[in-house]
This record gives sequence, structure tokens and C-alpha cells, in this order.
Amino acid sequence: MNINLTRLAPLAAFTLACAALAPAAQANEQPFAYSYLSETLPAKAMEVEQTTTLRTKKSEGTYRLWQSRTSIEYGLTDRWTMSLYLNNYSVTAENNNSAASRKNFTASGDGDEVTGGGPVTFGSYVPFLDKLPLPTSRYAKRDFESVSVESIYQLMSPYNDALGLAAYVEATHGPKVSELELKALLQKNLLDDQLILAGNVALELEREKWSGVGTEKEAKLTFSGGASYRFAPGWRAGLEVVNERGYHGHSLSSGDRDYSAWFVGPNIHYATARWFATLTWMEQMPWASAYSDAARIELVNGRVYKSTEKTNVRLRMGYSF
Repeated sequence: MNINLTRLAPLAAFTLACAALAPAAQANEQPFAYSYLSETLPAKAMEVEQTTTLRTKKSEGTYRLWQSRTSIEYGLTDRWTMSLYLNNYSVTAENNNSAASRKNFTASGDGDEVTGGGPVTFGSYVPFLDKLPLPTSRYAKRDFESVSVESIYQLMSPYNDALGLAAYVEATHGPKVSELELKALLQKNLLDDQLILAGNVALELEREKWSGVGTEKEAKLTFSGGASYRFAPGWRAGLEVVNERGYHGHSLSSGDRDYSAWFVGPNIHYATARWFATLTWMEQMPWASAYSDAARIELVNGRVYKSTEKTNVRLRMGYSF
């Protein structure tokens, strides 16, 4: 896999240096990069978290999207954590649409493609064809995206109850995006907390203007989960699975289905009493489903590339005060 991880290198080096110097502990663990635990910060505790995500590879050409989320989290009570995020991005794309889309597709009026053929260069954060030169185009931009406010309230504790359960709400607003995300966070600890199981169900309602052809509405229903096993003091390894389902508009009816994509990959996690770091590598599996015309034309070798990529890499780091 030819992926440039240069932007992850400084954070990875920091992680390894701290791992060599700091004593191990299991406080405030976040062993998954994509799935949340049901645990919350203690009252009046504070944590700074940095999440860096690389989304790369369409069916052909070049596509790299770096997403950065910097947050400060505060424990209002032992069960309620509030967070504030600053979100930024950097995208590079060139001639990455499928050959079928460029040559054969005629839009059905959903606004995702252009009549007479799809854009040669496309993807999240990339404007549509009329904003780019032909026949091939390179698009690159780095910018501020949005601000997010997040609230997590723990309903059941994984240590005191049979199952950990928390409710998650996140509101996002920026110049070109508005989003409301609702999640149910499940957690089960086994073997004296040596094994952690997590499961999330998320609903996202989005309004975006990235295409340059007006406001688009989209809903996403995402199921994610994983298992993380402590194999040494402070160290965990595990596996995460994500199923992302896209819908046209803000409806989850079968008639508005757009696509369904599956991602699977390993993760590695290290935690001390003050900080943690988690790295996850996710690959899209070749059993995606496409329901709309725009998604079918981007279904290549069993993977759908309309709103997703082949490879996702995420590094999540946090420091508690």
C-alpha cells in the first residue's frame, strides 16, 4: 500500500518517546480510534485530544484527505462529559473518478453527478466539474472546516452494571457544513477488564455545500464496534469493524438508500496515567452495496467510492489534566 504517512510521523515519534519514558497505567483508556467507550471523565477532570485521519484511494487516480480534530474535554459530573472541537482538513485529488462515471453516466437528478458524465476529479471536500478544468484536473486545498460541541452522558457503568451504556450528541457548524450526530455507546468489560468490547450505533444528519452546486442533504447510519485485548501493562491490541450506510436527504427509508460500505482493520493502543495513543488502519472490504445510480457507477471491484475511500488510517491521542 503506497501511502505517505509523513503527517503522522511526528505524532508517532512522540507516542514512542512517551511510551519509553512514562510508567504504564490503565486510567482513561480509549482503545479504539473509531468506536467510543461508554466511560466519561471524572468530575472536573480535563483532557486535550488530537485526532488525525487519513482517508485515501478511490477507484483510480489520486485522492488523499487529511482531517484534524483538536478537542478539549471537561467532566461536568462523573457521568457527563462535554467537549469542544476545532476541525480542519487538507485534500488532494486528481483524475480519480471511475472510467464508467466519466464516459457513460447521465444524472438522474440527484445532484451527485453531471449530465453526460461524472466529474474527472471528485470526493469529499472537492467541488464538482464546473469548478475544475478539463480533461484532467488536480485539486488541492487546506482550510478550516467547522466547530463541534459534543456531549456524552453515561446511563450505565461498565464496572457497576451488566453493560456500559452512554448517550452521545454532537452538533457541528462551519462555512460549508452543518451536522447533527446521535450515538448510543455500548461497552462490555471481560476477564477483569483485560478484554474490552465496544459497540456504537450512530445517526448523522448533514447539510453540505462542498460540491459548489447548492446545499446537499445526506443521512448516515453507522454501526461500529471492536474488541481490544491487554497483552502487556499499558498495551492493547484489537480489531475494529465499521459499516457505513448512506441515504439521500434526511430519511432512512429503503427508497432513499445510497450505499453501504464495510471497513475492517487492526489497532494498537498504549496508555499511561496521563495520556493515551491509539492507531487504527481500516480497509474497505470488497462486499459493498450500491443502491442509487450515482453509487452504482462508483462501485468498482466490490468497493463503493462515492462517499468513501479504500483505506482509512486514524491516530487518536489524549492527555489528561
